[in-house]
Amino acid sequence: MVDDPLREEIERECVVERDGWAGERAARVTERLQRGVPAGERLETLVVWLEVATAFTGPGRTIYFSRRLLERLADDDAAAFIVAHELAHHRLGHVPPMSRAWLRLPLDILVAVLRHRIAGPERERDADLLAVELCLDAGYDPARCIAALEQLDRMILDHGDIDGSLGEDPDAGSIASGWGWLARRTHPPTRERIAAARAHVDAVRAGHRLAAELAERDRERRARRRRALAATAGSAAIAVAVMILRRRLPG
Repeated sequence: MVDDPLREEIERECVVERDGWAGERAARVTERLQRGVPAGERLETLVVWLEVATAFTGPGRTIYFSRRLLERLADDDAAAFIVAHELAHHRLGHVPPMSRAWLRLPLDILVAVLRHRIAGPERERDADLLAVELCLDAGYDPARCIAALEQLDRMILDHGDIDGSLGEDPDAGSIASGWGWLARRTHPPTRERIAAARAHVDAVRAGHRLAAELAERDRERRARRRRALAATAGSAAIAVAVMILRRRLPG
């Protein structure tokens, strides 16, 4: 088994539900989403008893799905979207490495910091859109999949986090991230996520894929870097020319 210190710590500190419908559902959707992926490269989903209704991942090959969240989802399709979102973080390169020194932190703080490093509004949007593609490719019903986000929206509103749903205060902490002590909002508003996911279903059916958007975004970033370097070089050249001119002019 691949070295996975976070999983070792979670299995030591938390109750992992391995039998019954919850574990079976998690295993079933995780396997279906990864058909065609070599066995040695697949991730596994653990159903963990946590106080927070959440799902997250980290370095290694494990997805952690809170029993509290799983039991609020109506069917395999909704659960598949949550698992696919975490798979997407891995496929998009969002997950940072982690040394065993991290394990000196209390587990709740460790998970919060790790989630904070993985997440961000743009990354969460990309993970949602790739999750849509993974679910469609696996044959899940997209409307039932996106119902997972609708359930998250209801949970957020139940906690009184109107901004987490509607996005009126981008500087407020978000219950959507699962860890309110981190002030920076890491997820887009859930209503925005739902709208983007629905639009992406139509886009995928029309032949669009997130990979094309990411490639274009990368080209734009490289172009901006080239322009910035050219501007810096131009400024430096002008400064050198001015210095030379000053030295040549009579005092």
